Amino acid sequence: MARIHIENASVSYFLRNKGDASKTAERGAVGAQIVVGRRYLEITALRDISLSLKDGDRVGLVGMNGSGKSTLLKLCAKALAAQSGKVEIEGVVSPQFALGSGLRPTLSGRQNTELKCLYLGVPQSLIAERVEEVKGLSKLGGYFELPMNAYSAGMRSRLVMSLLRLVRGEILIMDEWIGAADPSVSGTINELQSQLIERSQILLLASHSKRVLADWVDTLVWVDRGEIRAHGKFDEVYKDYETWLQSRKQ
Repeated sequence: MARIHIENASVSYFLRNKGDASKTAERGAVGAQIVVGRRYLEITALRDISLSLKDGDRVGLVGMNGSGKSTLLKLCAKALAAQSGKVEIEGVVSPQFALGSGLRPTLSGRQNTELKCLYLGVPQSLIAERVEEVKGLSKLGGYFELPMNAYSAGMRSRLVMSLLRLVRGEILIMDEWIGAADPSVSGTINELQSQLIERSQILLLASHSKRVLADWVDTLVWVDRGEIRAHGKFDEVYKDYETWLQSRKQ
């Protein structure tokens, strides 16, 4: 059984206040509220959020850049702690957005993949097999044995996307749909993502693509300035969200 229960949770980021920060309090079109303190600036990424997800839920997140979607995903992935409120997560969490984090440029593709296996909790007996699967999917050949600082941007992208092969879990957290410019990899990556979604007990997916959301979720959460503005059926919430977006362009 998998479950996410968030009750009245708030998350803030703090920056040291340097010089004249009076203008930082000005509200813009995007981003969380900035509270100017004497020594620190507080960015209130999430404010008093409540959300409950259970087995079978397929939930999408929408909102403008800086609305708090990624922070909410990290909270659900246990990558962030709330300053206040209650957060309860039951089940194995697989955060897809963290695939490229922690990779070390001085280590080879193989060594980085082995480290990622340990980070994702791959059993020791399966690591060698999983590493070979990533190598085959990446199609990096001999470059898989070289340090990542010898890779082109495209090679690094291939390795990061291929790490999707390592993802397992009951709760799948996705920040946008991974795409690949190289057609030799994109089809396999899309297939892997589809399989992961179908196997997962809970899906939480943030995306700006209506097509991706419509394909995979039936419920939407609209996040705006760190608060949940709407939560309900996909068609109803997305219609309101689109109307709101159009009103801002006028």
